[in-house]
Amino acid sequence: MRSGNKAQSALEKRKRINLSRYKAAIKKQVERTIGREIKYISSFFPYNIGKFHNPALLYFQSIFLMENYFNGHIKESSREDYEIKDINTGRRRSVKEVMNLIVGLEMLSIGTAFHDFKSNGSFLSPDDSSGKIEKEYTLDLLFGDIFYSRAVIYLLRFEDHNVFDRILASLKELHESRLMLHRGISSLLRAGGDPSNFDHYVETGSLVRANRLLDISLDISFEIFSEKSLKVEKNKFSGISKHIMMLKTYDELLKYIHSLKTGLSTEKISSHLTSKKNFTDRKLSDIIAELDSGKFISSVKALLDSLDN
Repeated sequence: MRSGNKAQSALEKRKRINLSRYKAAIKKQVERTIGREIKYISSFFPYNIGKFHNPALLYFQSIFLMENYFNGHIKESSREDYEIKDINTGRRRSVKEVMNLIVGLEMLSIGTAFHDFKSNGSFLSPDDSSGKIEKEYTLDLLFGDIFYSRAVIYLLRFEDHNVFDRILASLKELHESRLMLHRGISSLLRAGGDPSNFDHYVETGSLVRANRLLDISLDISFEIFSEKSLKVEKNKFSGISKHIMMLKTYDELLKYIHSLKTGLSTEKISSHLTSKKNFTDRKLSDIIAELDSGKFISSVKALLDSLDN
């Protein structure tokens, strides 16, 4: 009987060790795969692609965020490998499938970084009173499109067409919203840049949708690790997600404004955006402070830290 208890104790210890290694194994594979893709795409033309990649792996953080809130959904398989059980579908996701999903999202993220809020490339010039868009198919846009096409390969390997369709729809929504923000900021600057007119030119919904890809990845995390019936948790999580989206968008808009080469004054609107970003940050901190899971709070903070990379 004692030997049986020892065997059970040893099995539980091995499971704890392997569970802690599960995400580390996926992260290592994601880093290796993205590194290989960057090397491959860089071979087309000597270009510093690495600066467009977030080494903190924001989408790895987002996909596993809810695992730290709803623990216990990583199960041991018969092959002594580990899999994620999708609570809503009952399907078990292998390490390779989850790795493909995260790599696909990270590759899309690199693509959007190439198409980011920059004043070069295909852009709106605040000094152009005609409102015309000056289009130049630059290297940034070309490499961004290449990363998009490579991302599709990995997303399809996740073998979930519903998730695939939602991700591509979010990418479309992201670009439409960013174009609206470009137009709004340009119009605001041409009108004198008075912060009191910000809400007139910039729609609040666009601030969230401009980072819809990250929002979708957080939704996927919730759907994998939670239950559909948990409406209270879903509402709480949606509030966290919305504030994270807005923080990221404010930060990107500030970088965009600072990169503008224009004779128009950007100081007032820059100060206004900083104020709104700080206010959103404080509201998010209040929401996080009400959570009762220390591990989840740590994961949220790690995700927020990765926004700055």
